[in-house]
Amino acid sequence: MTRRRLHAVTLAGALALPYIALKSYWAAGGRAGLADGYRMVDDFRRNGAPAALIRLEQHGVDFTAVLALAGVALALVLARRPPARTLPRRLLLVPAWAGTLLVPYGLLTALLGANGGHAAGGDPITGWVVPAGAAAFVGIGTALGVAAWSHRPSSTN
Repeated sequence: MTRRRLHAVTLAGALALPYIALKSYWAAGGRAGLADGYRMVDDFRRNGAPAALIRLEQHGVDFTAVLALAGVALALVLARRPPARTLPRRLLLVPAWAGTLLVPYGLLTALLGANGGHAAGGDPITGWVVPAGAAAFVGIGTALGVAAWSHRPSSTN
C-alpha cells in the first residue's frame, strides 16, 4: 500500500511542477504568459501584500511557488512514513488536511478559465497559464489528501 500511495502522491504532486517553474520564471523577470506592461510586484502592492512578500518577489522568489513546493514536500513526507515521533502528528496532518481545499479551488479556477473568466480577477495572464495553475492546485490538494488519508486514526496503512 505504501508504494501505491507514494506513486499516487508523486504523480499528483508532479502536476504542480509547471506552475512552480512558471511562477519562479516570472519572479526572475520572465515575461512569457503575462500581458504587456503587467508586473507582478505592482499587483502585489495594489492588493496590499506584506512588504516581505513584495521584497521576495523583487529578489526572484515567488511565495506561491515556495508554498507549492512545501505542499508537495509535505505530501511526500507523509506518504513515505508516519510523522516522526519528535514532531506532533497534528503539526503535519493539520496543514495536509487543510491543503485538500486546493482541490475545489483548482476546479473552480479551471471552470472560471473555461468560461472566459479570470481566476486572478483581471487580464494580467494569457489563457494557457490558467490550466497550469488549476492543475497545480488540484495536484497539490490531491497529493496532500492521499498522504493524509493514510494517517487517519482508523487507518491500517
